[in-house]
Amino acid sequence: MKESIRNQWYMVKFCMEASPLHFLYHIVICVGLEIFIFLEHTVWIGYNLDAAEQNRNFSRVLVMTVGMVVLLAFHQLCSSIYFYWSTTKIKPLLYQKLQARIYEKAKAVDIACYDDPQYYNEFILSTTQANQCIDRFYDDSYSVIRYVTCLLIDFVYLSVNSWASLIVVLICFLSKFWSSRAYYRLVTNKKLDANISERKRKYQHRVFYLHDYAKELRINKKIGDMLMQDFQDCNEELAQLNRHYGRRLAIYGFIKDYLSGNFIIYAIYLPILIFVYQAYGGVTLSGIVILNNMVRYMSKRGNKLAELAPQLEMNSTFVGKIRSFLGYQVKIKDGEESMQEEFEELTLENVSFAYTQGGREILHDINMQIRKGQKIAIVGYNGAGKSTLVKLLLRLYDPTGGEIRRNGRNIQEFHLKDYQGDFGTVFQDYKMYAATIRENVVMDVCEHSKEETYQVEKALHRARFAVDDYKLKYQIDTPLTTEFEAQGVNLSGGEGQKVAIARSFYRNKAVMIMDEPSSALDPMAEYQLNQAIHQIAEDKTVIFISHRLSTTRDADCIYMMENGRIIEHGTHEKLLNSGGKYSKMWNVQAGRYV
Repeated sequence: MKESIRNQWYMVKFCMEASPLHFLYHIVICVGLEIFIFLEHTVWIGYNLDAAEQNRNFSRVLVMTVGMVVLLAFHQLCSSIYFYWSTTKIKPLLYQKLQARIYEKAKAVDIACYDDPQYYNEFILSTTQANQCIDRFYDDSYSVIRYVTCLLIDFVYLSVNSWASLIVVLICFLSKFWSSRAYYRLVTNKKLDANISERKRKYQHRVFYLHDYAKELRINKKIGDMLMQDFQDCNEELAQLNRHYGRRLAIYGFIKDYLSGNFIIYAIYLPILIFVYQAYGGVTLSGIVILNNMVRYMSKRGNKLAELAPQLEMNSTFVGKIRSFLGYQVKIKDGEESMQEEFEELTLENVSFAYTQGGREILHDINMQIRKGQKIAIVGYNGAGKSTLVKLLLRLYDPTGGEIRRNGRNIQEFHLKDYQGDFGTVFQDYKMYAATIRENVVMDVCEHSKEETYQVEKALHRARFAVDDYKLKYQIDTPLTTEFEAQGVNLSGGEGQKVAIARSFYRNKAVMIMDEPSSALDPMAEYQLNQAIHQIAEDKTVIFISHRLSTTRDADCIYMMENGRIIEHGTHEKLLNSGGKYSKMWNVQAGRYV
């Protein structure tokens, strides 16, 4: 309960920060509506019924009626402004601000979070449920404020006129509260249990409609059959969940929707009122109508409030996921020192790393020295630990043992932004964004200046990406997507890789890391690219990561990795003459390069 209150309070503060006037207006509308309903259903109707029973002057009834019509018009005007103008304008702003918080956090969380299925699951829930949490909070708070206002007004009225009616309302409320709490706890558990199956089903949906998979599905028809089977399995899992929860949901639903409200009022309370009227005459007919309506309405509001409590708890569960995600404390701590000195060397001293605490070590006792201007090649077969080593060099992870030093100082001492900004990196699993070629190279807000255009075209040319060969209508401002842009293009894997390499050339940093930079290129294009890199980066430090050895011949030092260890290092000639693992790997691949 305490956690639920904290989560609801978080949403109140968020809405007050995002749009305080709208939220205050939201409260005023809710309170005003219940005051108007009381005046209409109790005061006005009661007055008219009394006037009819006692043959009062019709002019008084007319004056009261005109007053209610004027009040109704004012109320409708205020409600229309709230629902059709204020809310329509503000809701998208609230969505944007909450999603912006989530996206900002997503940019900052440790890469290790993506390796944790539970945390990643919460991240997915945060992004997919953010808008719904706002909608549910506004709907729920609208109901809570209305119901509480109604109960306060009706409590005062009934405490003066009929204590017995209050007892009936209390019985309805307690019954509704118990059944609703049980019902919505089941609904929440069902949603959480179904989350992974729903995610799997959405993945299968993406596979069948995204362009990325279209060719594979048509060539490898069996994979389509397997995915269809997985789709059927997910549907069966969801159907089993429905069967597991369905009977109990039906029982609790019947109790909360019928037995806790209408049955008590119409089958018990109203007959008692009529009996009292006939037997003792202690209440008028107009009193019976007003009391019955009051009890029915108050009971309905009390029951709705009781039903709302577990609904609030359900929404609180998802708000809690968002708070947990936003409150995550990054483990890659920012250092306090600015990098004043130019890069001179990187040193790895006895570096070890495991992705999980106590888990299998991916890197073991790595020692390496990379000096300014050197061309370093880190080679080995798939799974040797090369890409993991890149992540440590970029401080996307911290070593679980040993240290990495820049110019003799532990890299953890430096501002993370400064340190990571000193690298120009091409990742093995690079991504193209649904943006223009220019934006995919600059990877920042573009100025569209002549100088920027020149530098982007220069970087693309050096990466052997020939813009003119594509006859692109908008040249470097052509979108790299056909999903949103009719004039866009979809690049092949090799051409996309060249754009990714152009990013590194454009950044023009002191240290360049090329993680499998030519894996999607043919041997001739790979050779030309390697020559270009050596020419462009003549005065820079370049670290090549590869299991293909076309990049290694001219390297100042080659590190051969196997099972997370450096098993050999030296120049190309030295390693060939040693006759070790590198020599064997070279001889296997030599036909490509000779």
